[in-house]
Amino acid sequence: MLSQHLIGTLLREPVVAGAAELDAIRALPNPPLVRLAPEDVFIRRCRLANDRIDSRYGRFRREQLPHLLELVQGAPVLIGHDRRTLGVARFFGGAVETRGDTAWVVPSFYWPRAHSGAEDLRVMIDSGVYSEASIAFVYRTPTCSVCGEDIRSCPHWPGREYDGATCFFYYDGVERVTEGSLVYRGATPGTGFELPDGGGDGRNALPSATEPGPTIRLKHRNRRYLAVLQPEQPASR
Repeated sequence: MLSQHLIGTLLREPVVAGAAELDAIRALPNPPLVRLAPEDVFIRRCRLANDRIDSRYGRFRREQLPHLLELVQGAPVLIGHDRRTLGVARFFGGAVETRGDTAWVVPSFYWPRAHSGAEDLRVMIDSGVYSEASIAFVYRTPTCSVCGEDIRSCPHWPGREYDGATCFFYYDGVERVTEGSLVYRGATPGTGFELPDGGGDGRNALPSATEPGPTIRLKHRNRRYLAVLQPEQPASR
């Protein structure tokens, strides 16, 4: 049997849930049946929807985005809009954020670390292999950008040019968000995933490359850690 004695510092996971995030999860409709601790969940953020024209020539009004964020709360995260399956994660919290000339709905989402596929999902998201998202929702009226009427009955066609402007329609009267999905290509350019910002206290910072010694991942008492290895100091005499 080959063994090696390692001396190093066990670091926390690169991203750890904070008290405010756990409170937001507990405040969801149909909240978790058990009280979750920071080490029980993975949390990421999702650029889910914005106020730009999408690939179907539909568009959310900017003033609708706060309502859309409300409807996202508690919605499931699916893979590829496959509604034959149950969700792999769940949306909560978040904000409407303006980035450049675009306003975004950016909810957080969580999934339990204890699930058998939890680490695989984290790796695929954090590595950028899963890199885009899509929202599924129910709305009442597709309002034409040219004439302001229901585009299903007006003479204008989405995607065609009228007086030098491309015709599109607004998603008016959004009533429900059924789910958000990890997809191979989203209808809205720029969707994707982010690490939580950590609230400025450094708890979600990745280990610095300037820290001494190499790093390894290990498991201790059924939890995963990142260890920074340092040379063993000679005992003082």
